[in-house]
Amino acid sequence: MIGLNPNHAECSTMRHLTSLLLVVAASLSAAPALAQGNQVERTQAEIALEEAAETLAKDRAGRAEAMRECGAKDYAACTRLGDYHRKGRGGIQDYEAAAEAYRKACSGKDAAGCATLAYLAAKGSGMEQDLPEARRLYKLSCDMGEVSACAGYGNMLYAGKGGPKNVAEGTRHLQAACDGGYEWACDRITGLGAYDPNDDTWERLKDGAGR
Repeated sequence: MIGLNPNHAECSTMRHLTSLLLVVAASLSAAPALAQGNQVERTQAEIALEEAAETLAKDRAGRAEAMRECGAKDYAACTRLGDYHRKGRGGIQDYEAAAEAYRKACSGKDAAGCATLAYLAAKGSGMEQDLPEARRLYKLSCDMGEVSACAGYGNMLYAGKGGPKNVAEGTRHLQAACDGGYEWACDRITGLGAYDPNDDTWERLKDGAGR
């Protein structure tokens, strides 16, 4: 029978213990880094949650304020209330409630309210689609100085939507909106091929956007 060498057994045991200690040491050194990484992830999630909660609280307060002021016949507030409903900010998204708020704003001669009501009428959002009514509302808002409405009205004239087609008048209104700084109108004119190459409005807008 071959006997065991005590020195060999001791060396083997020491090597095993050393290996275990190295593994434990490596685990302990990695733990703070992992904990730190997890902490960063938790902090980012917490920050995002806090920001979302703050935004929701702010929107709820803004929506409630707009509702109060609209009730007091502040027609610009009615337009803001419509925006809250339409975008679903501070509460559920409700196109019908948005249309009602914009309708009230427009009845009080708020140009932005009339323009957005025209948009909803054209799309059939929150109401039955009504292109003639959309065209009428766009013109009403444009006459009150809302450049986005002039673009909408010009587009409907040019395309013959909601009424007779009138390319010349449509182009004129689109150009006026473009001159007023409404970039969509400039894009539309360019796309329609009715753009005046001697007019530098579009170049000015592009330069401004690049700054």
